[in-house]
Amino acid sequence: MPCKAAQATWPGTDIYLGLGSNLNNPVKQLNRAIKWLQRLPQSKVLRSAQWYQSPAWGVTAQNDFINTALHLKSQLTPSALLQHIKVIEYRLMQRQPNARWHARNIDIDLLLVGRQRHHSKHLCVPHPLIAERCFVTTPLLELKPQLPVKLQRDMLRLLASTNCHMTLSRLPAAQRRSGLKGTHLP
Repeated sequence: MPCKAAQATWPGTDIYLGLGSNLNNPVKQLNRAIKWLQRLPQSKVLRSAQWYQSPAWGVTAQNDFINTALHLKSQLTPSALLQHIKVIEYRLMQRQPNARWHARNIDIDLLLVGRQRHHSKHLCVPHPLIAERCFVTTPLLELKPQLPVKLQRDMLRLLASTNCHMTLSRLPAAQRRSGLKGTHLP
């Protein structure tokens, strides 16, 4: 009887990122960001959630955003990962340092890092606004339906108390043109 091949697993911590863009062809910007994230050292992008179009949050007088979430494994520390994300956002993708919640080529938020909690001047994990944003909650729950109890309760409360289904519209896969197959990355 032939042996079953062992399924390879990538070492590291489960990381969940939120991505959004509303400038300069947002679909193209998200695809570029994913390609840069696939090049992170000691990391592997595993899956992407569905992509959603949503109205701007915070400062609402701007173009709609395209948003998604990514699941990756990484051996990087949260601080090192954040440094790489900032290089992608500001140097490689020309995000402009502007006021909070304004239009941008790309926004990459570190949402969850395994079961870790990290609070410093520059980084809070879990991201403090996860349970307040439908465009984060919906794709994150696609990738990770089992969350820490309090966070999941807060997210489900958001979904029940707002019109998330009315503010988000799923972007058809054909419009993504990213090389993504379903919700799995190549």
